Amino acid sequence: MCDVNVFVVKNGVEEKVLENVELIEEVSDGMRLVNIFGEEQTLKAKMVRYDNSEKRMVFQPI
Repeated sequence: MCDVNVFVVKNGVEEKVLENVELIEEVSDGMRLVNIFGEEQTLKAKMVRYDNSEKRMVFQPI
């Protein structure tokens, strides 16, 4: 599987916000994340790093 874990940088520390994310799309109020369990979260953030080998995506609040 190619699902990723999503983190947000807060005060210089990466905090996990959602695991097993399979859909990331830009929406009017930020980035919409949906994981394999149907859980959704919208972040007001921009992507700063994606590491496929670690299955990790990092966002920074805007």
